[in-house]
Amino acid sequence: MRMDNVQRLVARRVEKLLEQLALLVARGRTGEDLPAIGVTLHLAHGHQVSGELLDYLPKEAVLLALKKEALSRSESVTYVDLASVVAVTVTDAGRLAQVPGMVRPLPTRSDLQKLAEQLAKGITEQFWPSEGTLGGQVLRFEVDWVGLDDEPGRLALELALNVASHALKELGRSEKNGREAIRAISTVRFVKGKETVASLEGDTGTVTVGPGGTPTVQAFRKGFTAGR
Repeated sequence: MRMDNVQRLVARRVEKLLEQLALLVARGRTGEDLPAIGVTLHLAHGHQVSGELLDYLPKEAVLLALKKEALSRSESVTYVDLASVVAVTVTDAGRLAQVPGMVRPLPTRSDLQKLAEQLAKGITEQFWPSEGTLGGQVLRFEVDWVGLDDEPGRLALELALNVASHALKELGRSEKNGREAIRAISTVRFVKGKETVASLEGDTGTVTVGPGGTPTVQAFRKGFTAGR
């Protein structure tokens, strides 16, 4: 599972997680082609037990096959009292993408457009609040959707928008001419690129959004001041 997808996982109580994993196991028993679910149960007394999840009885017990090769190659199973389970490690986090409710939905184009507007508005209100109300300069985040309106593009864009917002806020709060530097930027454009980097030319910042890698606030902040 790619790191950006891992970051989209949502937290669940141990009982709820096991319940949802067991539903996936049940689908497999009906003939659906699904991978086995390997887990490690961390127990209250400090021990742990690993194996393939076979069944789950809500509020009572968990049944594991003790070998990853599956039950057909192992006659050993373990029944675990649910009350003793304090944490669960899923062997392959990628399997969680197949479990309903375990991954936050992929942002839509509309979601990201709203996010861009909200982030730019928040920065404007923080660093030049009177301008917007008086009809003056406001910061704009503009997205060129060519090459970005697909799953990997939208995920990368969501990250780039948030990192750019944090970088600009840090720049504005910096001790040396920070407020003046950020107020001199009127627009930040987000476009498809080979890698995700920030740059500045005149009063326009540009963030190229590319696959792979994780952009940092420090790198973006440096990019937004490199043209000065």
